[in-house]
Amino acid sequence: MTDRYKFEYGDGTVYANVVDLVSRFRVVDAEVVIDIGCGFGAIAEPLQSMGLTYIGFDSDPNAIRDLNDRSIEAEILDFADADHAVRILDKRIGDRSLAAIVMIDSLEHLANGEIVLAALQPVAAARGCAPLTIAVPNITHVDLVGKLLLGRWDMTPTGILDDTHVAYFSEGHLNRVLRRAGWAQLSGRDYELVESDQHFPRQAAPIARAAPLRELLNAVREQAGAGSVVNEFVRVYAPVATPTSEPVAERSEAPLLSVLVRTQNRRPATLEETLLSLAAQTCEDFEVLVLPHDVPSEDMHQILYLVNVFPPEFKERVRVIPVEGGGRSRPLNVGLRAARGDYVAILDDDDVVFAHWAERFKSAAARHPGRVLRAVAAEQEIEGATWGGDRSGYEVVDRPRRRWSTQFDVADHLFLNMSPPCGWAFPRSAYLDLGIEFDESLPVLEDWDVLMQVVQLNGVSNIEEITALWRRWRNGESSTSVHSEQEWTQARTAVLSKLDARPLLLPRRSATKLHTLGLEHATLGQEVRLKSEQVDRLSNEVGELRAERDHYARLYEDSERDRIGIHDNLLDAHDRLEKIWTSWSWRVTKPLRYVRRRAQLGARRQG
Repeated sequence: MTDRYKFEYGDGTVYANVVDLVSRFRVVDAEVVIDIGCGFGAIAEPLQSMGLTYIGFDSDPNAIRDLNDRSIEAEILDFADADHAVRILDKRIGDRSLAAIVMIDSLEHLANGEIVLAALQPVAAARGCAPLTIAVPNITHVDLVGKLLLGRWDMTPTGILDDTHVAYFSEGHLNRVLRRAGWAQLSGRDYELVESDQHFPRQAAPIARAAPLRELLNAVREQAGAGSVVNEFVRVYAPVATPTSEPVAERSEAPLLSVLVRTQNRRPATLEETLLSLAAQTCEDFEVLVLPHDVPSEDMHQILYLVNVFPPEFKERVRVIPVEGGGRSRPLNVGLRAARGDYVAILDDDDVVFAHWAERFKSAAARHPGRVLRAVAAEQEIEGATWGGDRSGYEVVDRPRRRWSTQFDVADHLFLNMSPPCGWAFPRSAYLDLGIEFDESLPVLEDWDVLMQVVQLNGVSNIEEITALWRRWRNGESSTSVHSEQEWTQARTAVLSKLDARPLLLPRRSATKLHTLGLEHATLGQEVRLKSEQVDRLSNEVGELRAERDHYARLYEDSERDRIGIHDNLLDAHDRLEKIWTSWSWRVTKPLRYVRRRAQLGARRQG
């Protein structure tokens, strides 16, 4: 083996991060640190300066010879037989106390890495629960994400894709391997590089800094989970008595749809109708999570009683999960974490869904798996009323109306949310895999925020039918009445700021849509310019005619001679002025003249 792994110790390196963790988590007053796959022992002298005894183990004779020449304890050891290797290192430690175990850039070189970790666990546990510090390259660095889009997998002599690696680790895979081997993470100090050794070709769009594609990849990768620029995971672990078993996924029992119903128990009558509409669904492939938000414990019995009066085939699919604290979004995030369905739908306690609501979602999911399932919601105005003398209820003010298009359009939704939450469902993978959840800092528009994020990445399956009834309260407490116009404006700005922070991903045929909007805007601008020019021309003409009329009026009053000729000229000027005032051009430019007068008046007042 060559000297290609002969690296120097220095501040701001992986080695410095490892030494820091060893110094913080080593067994106090213990003596020995063993370094498995030590290479040329870059951390040997720094650990010795801390009063520790360093022992290196590696299969490379050149590396071991180099360490011995530096008067550092080291031994050739092959970990192909893990149990045999561990017996040898345990014997080498002897009666000395074990302060820590270190594995830097070695786990990825071992085909039996998990077996080696499991063999080391009892040694560490028996010697004072010595911690294990590991450094391993991160295969999910954003540079590799970008290069995979280019179809590139560039093996290199060292680095993330070292050509001698036989194992590759994401954060999740590393955690699972260590858990199964009997190690529990204590802390970490990952080594980050915005530009890794795989940051080439530098001019390629998925790699180049500030390129829109690179920014989009960064945004998606970072939202999905931490570690987008982690070059190496540097973590410290403690041996545990019983290895952690992996959870068993219950995919066979998972429903298609998880319906999150948030309520504050202020509208028991409409909550009952919401649950009744769910119980009447023609498709039963869904679960219901009722999320009482800040409902006092003494009032919870009302909700539990309401659920229990339904037939077993429905109430067995309903879970009541109390939620405390936070704003409007808190119940939805609690529901997301508890949901088991492939898709998530949102209902408030005054929404009503029609019998084919879930069935249409299921059909759309079968046609277009993974897309946002978007149906049409009708709007109906209601107002608070009293039922039966003392029961809080409502009265219908107007017939249901279809306000929103049957076709979802991302460009239109940038201006205004045209999809009430009761009319759509989104894949739960957006939360599980992409890290998208409801923004609890938003007082309103939390559904629009999530919708706009998910549709850009997952697309939309349109269901061109009305499947739900969204109710607008004319009086009483609602999101419109509780929150001020300023809060709505601030929330809208916050959502748009999120969209502005990353490249906007639009679906196919959006170019034509934007081109059409641009033409309409240009045409409107041209019309405004023409009308402005028309205002100037007409105003000048009116001014001249008024002056001419006033001139002849003065002549008529002052002259007793030739009054007939002057009178004819005066009538002619007045007629021409009257024609302008009654013309279509003068009427259509009235708004522009008004705006101009207001501006001139304001300028004079400021002067």
